[in-house]
Amino acid sequence: MKIGFETLVRHTPKKVLTKKHFAYLQPALETLPPEKRAAFSIVPDEVRMYEGRPGGRALNMAIDVAQDALAQSGLSGFDIDFVLGAEVSIHKALGLRLDTPMLNVSDCCASFLDQLQIAWMLVESGEAERVLVVASAALAGGGEPWSTTDLTDPISPIFGDGAAAAIVSGRNLKCEFLAYDTGIDGRCYHSACGDVSPLRNPELKDVSGAPGDYGPFFRMDDISYIKVATEPGYLANSLVRMCDIAGLAPGDIDMLICHHLGDCEEAWKNDLVSCGGAASAFQNLRSKYGNTGHTDIPVDLLHYVETGAVSSGSIVVLWVPGSGASLAGLMLRWL
Repeated sequence: MKIGFETLVRHTPKKVLTKKHFAYLQPALETLPPEKRAAFSIVPDEVRMYEGRPGGRALNMAIDVAQDALAQSGLSGFDIDFVLGAEVSIHKALGLRLDTPMLNVSDCCASFLDQLQIAWMLVESGEAERVLVVASAALAGGGEPWSTTDLTDPISPIFGDGAAAAIVSGRNLKCEFLAYDTGIDGRCYHSACGDVSPLRNPELKDVSGAPGDYGPFFRMDDISYIKVATEPGYLANSLVRMCDIAGLAPGDIDMLICHHLGDCEEAWKNDLVSCGGAASAFQNLRSKYGNTGHTDIPVDLLHYVETGAVSSGSIVVLWVPGSGASLAGLMLRWL
């Protein structure tokens, strides 16, 4: 039985924050050690920020993109058997059956791919016919009170807003899932977490527009996670494992879409080539959208589908090294 996306939709907010918007951070950037300065200097050309109806940005985007997924499929909430990745308040907004179960997976940037694996298993086992998977991240411009970026921290320009939703089933497929890879190597990224603390650079409070002196800020004091994610063989071994499951070779991969994580593109491209893949298969839109957590993978995939870079027969690998050293990869064939 083939299982994959019956529907995949994305939401990319219209408001754009460019590099110029974050120019006020230059004094803070110059105080960092050379290694961190180099890492945090590599910021996207632009990120997106949601401006819509009042309320939580992440929840509003989740509701909008989930409704779009249902509409594009010609389905209603009653046709969904399981929901993954959304806040429980989305249940009523989508008109789901009262007994429709929901489950939220929190593997940070790997969450969407891990939820696709769970959806795949639910459909394959017969537990569900259609599973709605939702991803929404509000990280731009300081984020939201429960997911906040310190606007005086040089890391703040890296993050943007975005959302995506998929309906996974065995019907009317746009793609077929071929293989999934996951792993934990034990080297947790302790810095990728919230921390109640004062502003990093309080002298920049007024010019940054920071709403207060304290907050539960997302901190990344230790950037060793980038070293782990770019170790030679880390990506290549994952690709080989997926190819073995699918009965393919790395050279058969038409496109590799990776998470928007720091300055990793060159290392990942080299790893792809080292296992027999083509350098031209590596694609990344970090400079266009920034790091949008677990939403940047589906947002990128749909960009390439809409522009024709991914078409019928394309073998695509989606790959994310999430916080906590949670690795997730999904190989699919576009139909």
